[in-house]
Amino acid sequence: MTVETARPQIQRPIVRAVSGISVARWRFLISQTALSWARTELRRISIWSPVAIAIGAGAYFGLKQEPQWHIALSGLAILILVAVFVTRASSSRIALLKIPVFTALLMVLGFVAADWRTERVFAPQLSRDLGIREISGRLETLEVGDNGRRIVIALDHIEGIPPAQQPAKARITWRGKAFDTLPGDHITLRAGLLPPPPVTPGGFDFARQLYFYRIGAVGYAVTPPMVDGDAPRTIGQHLAAKIEIMRVEMFTRIVTKAPGEGGAIIAAIVTGKRDAISERAENVLRDTGLAHLLAISGLHMGLATGLVFFVVRGALAGIGPIALRYPIKKWAAVTALLSGAFYLVLSGGGWSARRAFIMAAIMFIAILVDRRALSLRNVSVAAMIILLTTPEALFHPGFQMSFAAVTGLIATYEWLASRATPDQRFGFIARLRRYLIALAATDIIAAIATAPYALYHFNRVALYSLPANMAAMPLMGFWIVPTALVALLLSPVGLDGWAWRLSAWGMEIVLGIASEVASWRGAVSVTPQWPLGAMLALTFGGVWLCLARAPWRLAGLLAIPIASIMVGVAKIPAMFIAPSGLNAGIVTDGEIAVYKTRKDRFAIGRWKEAAGLDPLSAKTSVLKEHYPCDEWGCVANLSPDVTVAFVTHKDSLPEDCARADIVVAFYPVRHKDKEGCKARLIDRRSVWRSGAHTIFVDGEKVRLKTANEIRGQRPWTTAAQ
Repeated sequence: MTVETARPQIQRPIVRAVSGISVARWRFLISQTALSWARTELRRISIWSPVAIAIGAGAYFGLKQEPQWHIALSGLAILILVAVFVTRASSSRIALLKIPVFTALLMVLGFVAADWRTERVFAPQLSRDLGIREISGRLETLEVGDNGRRIVIALDHIEGIPPAQQPAKARITWRGKAFDTLPGDHITLRAGLLPPPPVTPGGFDFARQLYFYRIGAVGYAVTPPMVDGDAPRTIGQHLAAKIEIMRVEMFTRIVTKAPGEGGAIIAAIVTGKRDAISERAENVLRDTGLAHLLAISGLHMGLATGLVFFVVRGALAGIGPIALRYPIKKWAAVTALLSGAFYLVLSGGGWSARRAFIMAAIMFIAILVDRRALSLRNVSVAAMIILLTTPEALFHPGFQMSFAAVTGLIATYEWLASRATPDQRFGFIARLRRYLIALAATDIIAAIATAPYALYHFNRVALYSLPANMAAMPLMGFWIVPTALVALLLSPVGLDGWAWRLSAWGMEIVLGIASEVASWRGAVSVTPQWPLGAMLALTFGGVWLCLARAPWRLAGLLAIPIASIMVGVAKIPAMFIAPSGLNAGIVTDGEIAVYKTRKDRFAIGRWKEAAGLDPLSAKTSVLKEHYPCDEWGCVANLSPDVTVAFVTHKDSLPEDCARADIVVAFYPVRHKDKEGCKARLIDRRSVWRSGAHTIFVDGEKVRLKTANEIRGQRPWTTAAQ
């Protein structure tokens, strides 16, 4: 007979405590925890305001048809009245509606701001290639580069075009000899005019970007401009011309005093004019995560205004009677603010420069009113100002990447500051160690925050940005920017040459670092075109992670697997058709095979990016190197089950329609010929009507996507329609 001894049940205290809690008690604890977390978030609810405005503006730009303005304006008026009622109500239940009402109010405000901005900048766009025409107008901006000059003209006449159909501005490229025309001059020239640059379906909308600059035509000049010296100018035109002339003269002065790639980059940092930068320099900086050096960003604005602030404050602190009697810190803040405003004007006022100046202005104004200088609240105010005045900035890569970086940095450092113990050591080694740690942390955070936008817009991300930035940033902070600031101060007296050369020398060292890092194996990761949903998921996840304070902020990390799934299931296009209707390309092994290599080069570069190929290294071949072709066209297999025929002559159309699944005709096909074609026919008229085409193939299934299908019928798509 065996006796079994019962093993005692051993339970940990936490297990016993958890198992003893009833369902009702669990519900109570969860509700109390959620309520506590919600109270934590309500204390910081104002920093979410730009998110609501961005959602409203994004909803407007996402529409396929232009909305009725009076409906949105009526909704805004109603929500304002509701918000006033809820704010004044004494009932606690009605008070609970404050957050949803004000959220809806801000969203509608963003919608109305975008609608109003679109209407305010409206100007016609060309709908077709005009060929060579005589044009005249006021020269607004002048970009000088190694390959010629690019000018923007405020038009007042286009040969053969009625005034009502005439674009407000045109961007013209001149590749001939240099001319002496300056901004503000009234000029006449002959140029080939085209509609704004085309887009690939789902790609960046260049036409929308130019629409908000009121540029409705692009082209190339065939004669140098002739100046009409008797044309009158308004006060505004005279002031704008003076500012642009100052920028051009400063640019010319820098590249003359400091010739070479380093000087060209310094000129771009100071004036915002980047045309003199070589393609090699731009590529190596981009592929090492140093492309932010070319933009007038928070780095340059912060370094420049910060140096002015500390130099002025240090100089005043050395004068005892002034330092003891007057608020020298506030005086230094005013001086730095004025220097930042001058830098904004000198740099041309791009998106990143505006954001950087607004942030710097808020920081120095906070010093003037004895408030905290750098916080997420200040970032929120800056974002609201930009989104309400220029809502189209929401889709600009510079806006997205600059705000992502600064929001991620401030949120991370606020979180670390609330948990870290101050380091009381002030020796040189301790200070150096803290500086290097902060530099590495800053680069890692900024790289993570901006990576989704780099991948979405540029289909590439630099993997070795940390070592490149660790080596380059000290040079920027302690050498390049200080010497450039000294050069600016000395330029009125003509003693700036040595300082420009010294600053350019430092930039040459940065370029050397970038070239070395870019040569490392695997320095760049290239991906196919990301779906919009993946970028939006990471954006909302990142915003939740940065702005929320309660533990549920970690839910923002769920955006990473969600976006990964979206990217993983996205299909790579099998074929592209150019918006001109005269070219097409097929994605082959590591390259693009096109019908004509010398046509639609801009579009071919975008095709490579969408297919996950490096535009710099991926080969562009012709179709006849891979598929059977003759003088009337080519026939290719997109898959074992799908055949495409490219047709250039109407006599071969019946045969190709009989044997192919898809027929691409590089000419307008007559209606009766279309009716007899059993294949899916895409002719040049189809492309004129629907924009660029992208074709996806999955076995026997063929899916076609057009640019206008995605963009809809909006003011900036008139040319495509």
